[in-house]
Amino acid sequence: VVSTQSTGEKTVDPVKLKIMDWTRGKEKNIRALLSTLGDVLWDGETRWPKPGMHVMVDAGQVKKMYRNASRVVHPDKQVGTDHEDLAKAIQTELNDAYSSFEEAELMR
Repeated sequence: VVSTQSTGEKTVDPVKLKIMDWTRGKEKNIRALLSTLGDVLWDGETRWPKPGMHVMVDAGQVKKMYRNASRVVHPDKQVGTDHEDLAKAIQTELNDAYSSFEEAELMR
């Protein structure tokens, strides 16, 4: 997150900072991350409906919202844009959280 430039100044990677702010308190919680995804998306992104927790009650609903989110933020769709690094970071967090969710569902 913090890097030192040749002048000795410390800089914060804005993408990592934005991701840290978004995930704080919601680590690996796919429902919470999906319901707040709009908070971390770039300006002008209008394809995400910002769903409430009430539309992600069962596993099928969560899977559907996760797939919809992936369509919006998938890094392959952002190649060459100013949002490419942010899209990669968001997708990584969503993938990790969804994997944890699937593992928990299998344990039921």
